[in-house]
Amino acid sequence: MEEFKTKAQVHNHALKIVGKKVIEVNNGQSIAKTKSGVGDAFENWFGKKKDSDSQPDMQEAGVELKATPIKRNKNGSISAKERLVLNIINYEEVVKESFENSHFLHKNSAIELAFYEWVAELSKDDYIFTDVALFEMAKNKADFEIIKRDWHIIDQYIKDGKAHELSERLTTYLSPCTKGASAKSVRKQPFSDIMAKQRAYSFKNGFMTYLYNTYILGKAQTEAIVTNPIELQEKSLEEIIFNKFQQYIGKTQEELMDLFGVNKQKAPKARNPEIVKGILGLKGNYEQAQEIQKANISVKTIVVNKGAKTNKEEFKLCEYKFKDVIRETWEDSELREHLQDTKFLLVVFERDGDIQTFKGVKFWEMPEEDIEGAVRRVWEDTVEKIKTGVEITYTGNKHLTNFINSSVEDILFSKLSASQTSYQKDSPHVDELPADIYWRNIPVAKENDYSDRYMTKQAWWLNKKYMFEVISDLL
Repeated sequence: MEEFKTKAQVHNHALKIVGKKVIEVNNGQSIAKTKSGVGDAFENWFGKKKDSDSQPDMQEAGVELKATPIKRNKNGSISAKERLVLNIINYEEVVKESFENSHFLHKNSAIELAFYEWVAELSKDDYIFTDVALFEMAKNKADFEIIKRDWHIIDQYIKDGKAHELSERLTTYLSPCTKGASAKSVRKQPFSDIMAKQRAYSFKNGFMTYLYNTYILGKAQTEAIVTNPIELQEKSLEEIIFNKFQQYIGKTQEELMDLFGVNKQKAPKARNPEIVKGILGLKGNYEQAQEIQKANISVKTIVVNKGAKTNKEEFKLCEYKFKDVIRETWEDSELREHLQDTKFLLVVFERDGDIQTFKGVKFWEMPEEDIEGAVRRVWEDTVEKIKTGVEITYTGNKHLTNFINSSVEDILFSKLSASQTSYQKDSPHVDELPADIYWRNIPVAKENDYSDRYMTKQAWWLNKKYMFEVISDLL
């Protein structure tokens, strides 16, 4: 029988699964109709049975085993499909530990990661393991400092009797995700009588994508906002980023373009992002900066007309595909995970005639009550209409769907994402629906211009009045 006494032995055995289907790795046993996940199959490959032990799976080697999905994006890139869930947070025990002697660090300091490709149409049995990597947490000093700070934030919430207030948006790379069969999965906390949701430590989706790109694809590490890890011992990543912007509040767009050498021939919409790049001290796209990717930070520049009571434009969250969204439940939906995991960095400019003035920045996360209330309601309504058939009314110059429209009450809405409107099968601007469209008022002469199953690509957007309330304190 093969021994797994060292990290090398664990890694070498893991390498043998590359190219294999899940069912092959699981000794021919199907997991398609069971509650078992791909991670169970990966553990079976090592002869490890599922348990809730606080020790690493390969105890002698000190290595934890984790399987995690990747997906191919429409632009050809590959990203993590979801966060990586680690061990359950034991509220009673964690407050007795220091980070250095914590169960979390002991169990997860070295993780053998098995990446498999998620394909919506495939059974779990037919997913294929594409790559493996041995991730050792302490090897990247800057990341390790941020993870350590995240752990302390979680620990302090529990010590303050606020385990019930924990949220994934409180932290940067290491988040306290909910873990349980339902929202009713709760447990006691030591310094409060309020029952708290069961949670587990997890690495955020963006952090996992970055690990895949560097460990597996071998991409060179992108630019970093923080170049000295010692800075992170004194300040949080948020504080460091926030402080970079403070000295420029009150300066005009023209002044900032001169200061950072922004080409004034650039299109108006491209100017403010270039200014943000300059403030952060980056040469390339700020979306590619290490910390922005790993922490799931979404940087958004917002322009508000002076004296207005709403933003100039609505707030785009993310695109979605019709055939993917109907396979989801709300609890496992990409939108819910996106809102739970994403921290928005809002960069605000105020326009007065032809002059734009930088007013400030703020980090913002959507409140849980909005995610589980108004957003969920609109998501469920929209998905049901996609499943049963979208109704579209032709009005001459517009095509009105029966989706819930933008309003302060609803917050979320589905709107066109493509650059051009189209309803023809061969157009690059459309997505295929799972059910026929119910067309209303199409003139006979135009019937051939509209298909029954193809509709302009859609994205989730937030109401501009709702977002104005978020940033109004900066104006």
